[in-house]
Amino acid sequence: MENNLHTTAPTLIAAVLRHLLFVSSLNKYEAVNQVGDWSLASTICDLANHYGIDFTRTKEHVGKSGQPVARYSIETPARRHALAVLALMDSKGKKVAA
Repeated sequence: MENNLHTTAPTLIAAVLRHLLFVSSLNKYEAVNQVGDWSLASTICDLANHYGIDFTRTKEHVGKSGQPVARYSIETPARRHALAVLALMDSKGKKVAA
């Protein structure tokens, strides 16, 4: 039986997590330009469901059409756990350039 679940590459997961922790929040358009993630919602889903990280999702409108998108961030209560997850990823050799 074929598995149709989306799986994000470990290095991309670490890059997104590192960006959210040390640089800034992201929406899907910024994720493409800043970390090369063409499917930010899936990456956030992987981080939330597989690693237990809580994200803050804020609706914003972008572009001339005012298209609604989600902006993802990691607020203070969830940062400690997110930092521990990133340290675990790094210790397993899943390092990415900052």
